[in-house]
Amino acid sequence: MNLSAKTLLQLLVATLVAATSLVGCKTVHSVNSRYDTTYGDKHEVSNIQAVQGFPAHLRRVALLPLYKGRYDHIELESLEENLAQELGKQNLFELVVVEPQRMDALFGTQRYSSVETLPTKLLSKLHDVYAIDGVMLVDLTYYHAYQPVSIGMRAKLLDGHTGDIVWAADETFDASNPAVSNAARKYFQNQSTTQYPLHQTQTALHSPARFSKYVAFALFDTIQ
Repeated sequence: MNLSAKTLLQLLVATLVAATSLVGCKTVHSVNSRYDTTYGDKHEVSNIQAVQGFPAHLRRVALLPLYKGRYDHIELESLEENLAQELGKQNLFELVVVEPQRMDALFGTQRYSSVETLPTKLLSKLHDVYAIDGVMLVDLTYYHAYQPVSIGMRAKLLDGHTGDIVWAADETFDASNPAVSNAARKYFQNQSTTQYPLHQTQTALHSPARFSKYVAFALFDTIQ
């Protein structure tokens, strides 16, 4: 039986992982990094609050501009684009991306935090202007752009008619964590086409812009 080079490499890596399993996670992590594999635990978002069953009437949802807090001085356009793209890929509702300039014109401010007291007119005016059924607010809670890259996100989906929380999540993704590294690189192997397909997925852990695609996917993938 003839084996392809890819199959032989997979068998070699599996053998190495099995042989070093008694040594510990650090050895497996180094094998993954060397051979661009993702053996071992995968990080799962756990800090989630959600209602039972996604409301059928949430057919159109507004994504408000990212609240950057203490990182407001940093240009994060690519991160915001990734949030919109990954949320839209969930195909749970029609997504309306509200630009900061439009928010300023409507409310006199460009961004709202998911944990602040929102103005009573926010939901009603967004409904009047965009005919939305829900509103998604996202906060950047932590941002470290240098290796190891780390990004924290907090997000809330509100019912546009009642203001009730439909779904919320709060998580920090640290690329130095082997489980996060595995999950991120698995995402780029299976679910995201890259601009440089011949590059190892390890490079995604060194780029805040690319890593944020995984962060957005992992966060929004918990919406049920």
